[in-house]
Amino acid sequence: MNITMAYAIIGVAWGAASCLFPAVLAHQSFMYDAVETVNHALFVLGTAGLLYLLISRSTGEASRGRESLSRVNRALKTFSGCNQALVRASDELQLMQEICRTIVEVGGYRLAWVGVAEHDTFKTVRPVAQWGDRDGYLTDLDLSWADIDHGRGPTGTAIRTCTTQIVQNIKYDPSWALWREAGVQHGFASSISLPLVGRDRAMGALVIFAAEKRAFGKEEVKLLEELSADLSYGIEALRMDAERKKAEKEILLLASVIEQSMEGLLLLDSDGTVKYVNPAIEIITGLDAVDIVGHDLATLGADEENGSFYRYLLDALDKGECRTGHFIHIGDDGDFYEIDATLWSISDNTGAVSNYAVLIRDVTHEVKLERQLRQAQRMEAIATLAGGIAHDFNNNLASIITCTEMARDDIPPESPLRELLDVVLKSSYRGRKLVKQILTFCCQGEQERQPVQIEPIVTECLNLMHASLSSSISVRTEMGENLGLIMADPTQIHQIIMNLVTNASHAMRHKGGMLDVAVENVGLDTAAVSGSPDLPSGRYLKLSVKDTGHGMDQKTMERIFDPFFTTKGHSEGTGLGLSVVHGIVRNHGGAISVSSKPGGGATFEVYLPRIDQAGTTAGTVGERVDLSGSGNILFVDDEEDVVFGCKKMLERLGYQVTTGADGVQALELFRDNPEGFDLVVTDQTMPRMTGTELSRELLQIRPDIPVILCTGLGAAAEKALLKEEAEQAGVRELALKPLDREEFASTIRRVLAQRAQG
Repeated sequence: MNITMAYAIIGVAWGAASCLFPAVLAHQSFMYDAVETVNHALFVLGTAGLLYLLISRSTGEASRGRESLSRVNRALKTFSGCNQALVRASDELQLMQEICRTIVEVGGYRLAWVGVAEHDTFKTVRPVAQWGDRDGYLTDLDLSWADIDHGRGPTGTAIRTCTTQIVQNIKYDPSWALWREAGVQHGFASSISLPLVGRDRAMGALVIFAAEKRAFGKEEVKLLEELSADLSYGIEALRMDAERKKAEKEILLLASVIEQSMEGLLLLDSDGTVKYVNPAIEIITGLDAVDIVGHDLATLGADEENGSFYRYLLDALDKGECRTGHFIHIGDDGDFYEIDATLWSISDNTGAVSNYAVLIRDVTHEVKLERQLRQAQRMEAIATLAGGIAHDFNNNLASIITCTEMARDDIPPESPLRELLDVVLKSSYRGRKLVKQILTFCCQGEQERQPVQIEPIVTECLNLMHASLSSSISVRTEMGENLGLIMADPTQIHQIIMNLVTNASHAMRHKGGMLDVAVENVGLDTAAVSGSPDLPSGRYLKLSVKDTGHGMDQKTMERIFDPFFTTKGHSEGTGLGLSVVHGIVRNHGGAISVSSKPGGGATFEVYLPRIDQAGTTAGTVGERVDLSGSGNILFVDDEEDVVFGCKKMLERLGYQVTTGADGVQALELFRDNPEGFDLVVTDQTMPRMTGTELSRELLQIRPDIPVILCTGLGAAAEKALLKEEAEQAGVRELALKPLDREEFASTIRRVLAQRAQG
């Protein structure tokens, strides 16, 4: 401007001077010279204006160039700072935050933020990193990248189309219609939304706001697009690195699981060569890894003891089959282990089989538990059957014993028939003893529990057995310190020890050996490890009887506690000894286990619950009771022979007896004459109405009538009845079949005496 004015003034002045001053001096026409001067001035002024326009344009272009250069420099600084952040980044969110900070603080922009494209129903754009949002613009931002109203803005469009969206004037751009008011309020004049693309799809967008209009030039946009591409690559690289680290962690975890697994794993190639074994293989097979890895199955199958396992796997490989099998494996110590093996193929990415895996499980303990379960179920079934048989047998014995006793009383001592009746009675008593043993096996034997110290019983049994033991058998005892007491029937504990010691001595009768008897305190863990996992928590006394005899195979051990099963000759045993021991131990809340192998002797371990301190039991022997009596008795039983025998026996003792064939008939007799009876004696197990049901009905008619309940099911039934039904049913006493005359008569006199007193 100044140059133009100076040019115009000087040009006009020079023209006037050059035209007018010579005319005055030469006295030429002034008018002519004035016209020339004006023309000259117009020419100068015109050229001055043209010069002004040229200079103004040049100045504007220079100014715009400087502004563009400034913006490019700003973008370059931003690009450089962001690249440094990309190089240093180790976390995805940290990288996004650092990029936003660099754009605002280095680039001078108003706000920068990164939004992630969610794949929910609304296809939300969720801001995850920002810098410069001082007023909370992003807090209530409602954006989508779906083709809906909230997704047709610059950012949503950039993500959806994977193209850069530039808005040079937010105030008038239609794409900002939904967000214009908030954007202008926060001072945004222009924006650029750059898609972040990875794996051929948009991950989100980098959004930059500027405070001035037309803030994004071509060169600047180009640099920012390169920045968004680098950021996309950086995010993708960080995600891949995170996935790689996660995969490595999972691989390490998987490797640790395989290495620490209690189940063995072999990896084979397609030729059957072992490539890897985990440590469990060494534990299960007893072989070192160096003896297996690198060898093929054909070589390993040459082993005489365990070669069948490897040959089985080799056959499966040859046929391309996936198999599961069960094998008996012999360890280095000579013990037998049972294993389950499963072989399957491993395919590569193309689906071709490249390797095989074999999973080996030591199922020895599980098989033992299954055998114990089967044995327990079989024993339970046998016990149920034996209990029913014993009940019926007791009824038969009851009538035999009763009638024989009465017949014997009617015969003179010198009669030869008396001797025959004595044989019948003797056989009947033996039968009663046999039934008692069966009921003991069924956990229904008669028991009188008291605190018992087991050491004296062990000593007594060994002293009794000393004379019958072969001189080639040595006996060794080991008693633990501070042994506890058990609540038990001393006679039955004596029976346990005698049976176990007798069996042990029988196993060593030919070659002799060592008999070890030990007693110690143990806890549940020790008991469970010893093969009795069904024991509840608590403290136990363990009685061990070990011999060095001929031992037993697995099939024999599975049946060792079955009643009437024996390996002895017909004249050497009945097969009830160990079954009775089993019943006694179970009935005392304990457990018994056996371990043996052919030629390796046998060990029986008995676990009985231990108590803390001894109680006191006082017993007095009463005087002999007179068997005779008087009164009217209603006797009820569904067995005709029992009714006949007992009626005769009671009438001989002085009682008047009315009989009923079952509970219903007896109830009708009682209703007809409720005051005509002093006592009711009824069997428990009868058709149509049980003894306890009959007792309840009788109490409804006459509450003071005493009832004696007879049963052939043993003391377990007595305990259950007395606890659960006696009070409600009015049962005063319980008599166990077969009925002993003296004991039965004493029971009747006792009940009648109680009635008279009360």
